[in-house]
This record gives sequence, C-alpha cells and structure tokens, in this order.
Amino acid sequence: MNDLLESGEQTEGSYSITLKPVSRKQLRFDYWTGLFVLAGIIFEAITGPLLLFYYQAGNPYGSTVSIISTVPLGGIILTAHLYMAYAVILILFVHMFRNYFVGAYRGAWRWAQWIIGLLLFLVVYSIAIIGYILPEYYISVDAVHITITLIERSIVGRVFPALASFLVSALVGNATTAQAWQHFLAMHAILLTGLAFVLIAVHFFLFEKSGIHQVEKAVPDEKPVPVMPVSMLNSLFLAFAFIAIVLVFSALFPQGLLTAYGVPQYGLLPFPDWYLMPVYKMMDVAGLGLSTGGVPFLGILVVIAFLVPFLDRYKGSLPLDRPLFTAMGIFVILFLASMTLWGYAQPGLSQTRLLTLAMFGGMVFVSTVSVYAMKYARRDLHE
Repeated sequence: MNDLLESGEQTEGSYSITLKPVSRKQLRFDYWTGLFVLAGIIFEAITGPLLLFYYQAGNPYGSTVSIISTVPLGGIILTAHLYMAYAVILILFVHMFRNYFVGAYRGAWRWAQWIIGLLLFLVVYSIAIIGYILPEYYISVDAVHITITLIERSIVGRVFPALASFLVSALVGNATTAQAWQHFLAMHAILLTGLAFVLIAVHFFLFEKSGIHQVEKAVPDEKPVPVMPVSMLNSLFLAFAFIAIVLVFSALFPQGLLTAYGVPQYGLLPFPDWYLMPVYKMMDVAGLGLSTGGVPFLGILVVIAFLVPFLDRYKGSLPLDRPLFTAMGIFVILFLASMTLWGYAQPGLSQTRLLTLAMFGGMVFVSTVSVYAMKYARRDLHE
C-alpha cells in the first residue's frame, strides 16, 4: 500500500488523506460535477455579502429595487446570484442522480460521503428557498405562509405541537416584517451557509479517503495525472468557465422585478420557481395534500435516499446490474418532471384521486418494466 501511494497511483478506497492524482479519463467534466457545485457555492458566498451591504431586512422589497436601480452593477450581481443558485441546484440534481445510477454510494467511506452529500443537498435547497423569500415578492410571502402551514400540519407538528411552535417562532419571530426578514437573512447568510461549508469540508475529506468512483475499468499501467499542476489547472479552468457562463447569461438576461407583496393584481397566480414546483403541486393534488400523501410522500423519498447505501445489496456496479434501484431512480426523475410540468400547466387545480393514482401507477410501470426489459434483453444477448 505504501509503495503504491509513494508511486502516485490511485488506490480505490484507500485510507490515506492526500490529494490523489487522477487518470486522464477522469479529467472528463462529467467526473467533476461536484467541482461545479463547489465553485457555485463559493461564488454565492462572494456575491452574497456584496448584496448584503445594501439589503435592508426592514425594507426588503424597497432595498431590492434600490440594488437593481441605483447600485453600480447591482442588477448584474443580483441576477448572477440568482442564476448561480439555479445552476447549483440543477447541478446538484445531476450530481446526485449520476452518483446514484453508477452506485457511487457503495464502498469504503462512500456510504458516509453519500449521506453527507444528501445533507448538503437539503441545506443548499433550504438556502435557495430562503433566498427566494428575501426580496418580499408576493410569492415570497405565500411561500412563508405555506412553510408555516407545513410545519403546523405535518406529522411533527401534530405529534409535537410545542416543537412546531418553536420552529415557527425561529422562522418568523413575532411575524413583523422587520423581525421575520432578519431571521430569514440570518439563516440564509450565516447559519445555513456556514453549515453548508462545514458539510463541504467533511464531504471533501471523505472524497479524498475514497477517491473518484471509477465508472469505467481502469487502463492497466496508465500513468496518473499529477494534481499539480495538471489536475489543479483543469479544475480552475472548469470552475472559471462555469462562472463566466453564468455571468454572461446574467448580463444578457437580467432579472426582472416581480410584484411586491400587498400590491393588488387581479388574476395573478402564484408561480414558484421550478425547483419548488414539485412540492407546490403535490400540495394541491386531491387526496395527496399536506396531511395525507403529498408532502409525506416526498419525505419518504428522502428517507429512502438516506437508506440506499444500506439497502442496495446487488453485486454488480452497472445500472442494469441493480435493476430495482435503477427503476426507483427513473421513477423519481419522472415524478419530479411530471409534477413540475403539471404545476405550470394547471396551477392550483386539483385532480381526482383516481387520476392521480393512475398517473403515479403509470410512472411506476414505465420505470420498472423498461429497466427489467433491458436487463433481460442484455442477458439474452450474452447467452
């Protein structure tokens, strides 16, 4: 083992904490989705304090207007902060699903890396939701009301009402604009962001323990690429290229102001951002609401995701070697996509329970039958 480490070769699952070299195949950008997430979070941590100089918790909408209209480059910085949040969430989805389908959660230390990654996903998601609330748009306040309702009518709120009251108090304080938005700002900029960087440090520590998950078989005697300067320069190039793309889009498509809370506009439907739409739609689907199936169903999916490393007992590493878990992953993708599209197509319109169950049953059928059909077709080709 020591001889291998001294020679610079990568050892899968080694327990030595070093910056490991990588193979040439592993310089492909799809191996570095985590790098894009890290670059995006660092970018958010830089642009966030710049906006904080001008943001006022007592006047959230007015200060947002001022940032866009009077602060030099304020509109571009605010737009880039928003677009980078979108990009980080999207890449987090790609990163998690990619690692899920290739079984990267299996092996020494990888189960812990998977769990920390899920926690990081939930924290970043929460940061994005609170950032979505901060400008006090009409939809922002609706999101606060929905969150309070979720807390009070959830299983936790029904079983532990005192805990629910504490969580609501921590969220909005005395419910005045100044105190509620001070709480949101503290959670967004300090508490959750600090927790995110702690989780990133632990995640990277575990990554260095386990090494890059090898999707393809290693080429025998392939000389590893050294960390300095090749791998480091490759990482910096990808990170800066990613940030540059976001900045260009921010300059070309600046963020527009939504309607402020309290301004009457007839016929205005609340459309949340795309990453919130699945939860939004699950809450107005007939028979799958707050206290029956909708939100608890999402909670069950999250719990299963945390248990996946312990439930997956398949021997193979390819997706078709693990058909049940591959089918589950495809179902979740279909579920998120269908809930998002359905939410935009029919906002606030409930459907019958029979139609909802038929749609869910169809997604289960498509994901399961397609995966097992491909599995048996592959087996027949090799016989």
